[in-house]
Amino acid sequence: MDKRRVLWGLIRAMLLTLILAFLFVLFRSLSGPSNTSSSAQSVFDNVVVGQTALRRSGRQRLWATRLSEPQRAQAKQLSEWLIDESVGCAIEQTLCIVLAESQRSGIDLVYSAKAPKQLPKGAPWFGGFVDPSTGGVFDFMGRAYKGVRSDDQRSGLDLYQAN
Repeated sequence: MDKRRVLWGLIRAMLLTLILAFLFVLFRSLSGPSNTSSSAQSVFDNVVVGQTALRRSGRQRLWATRLSEPQRAQAKQLSEWLIDESVGCAIEQTLCIVLAESQRSGIDLVYSAKAPKQLPKGAPWFGGFVDPSTGGVFDFMGRAYKGVRSDDQRSGLDLYQAN
């Protein structure tokens, strides 16, 4: 048995494996992101009750919250701290979906479980969104807090409308 032939055979097998792996990755990436779906509902199926999660539907990045009963009660407690409690998601909704786009192109809203520094003193915080480009603070239902020092004039975040 010639050692050169064995070595050459191993090198060819490794190169063939490398080429096949490259082709697999190439064709897999051409099919698009695996988190994108033509059915908007299936993108949000794995959001757990009480959880807020970042999702993508087509080219849009979205924050989805599957509301629990304690969250509904918390949302009602915030009414005196909000600019307009009628904007944002309705309390009866099962799934609250807001667009993750901030007012500045290329920057997304950030979800924070910890109260942001811009929040007025004494204001309750049950999780929500901060716009890093303006400093705007919103609850988990997409409603803006009043008394926040920021450049944001919105009373609420834009809600996702499924096509």
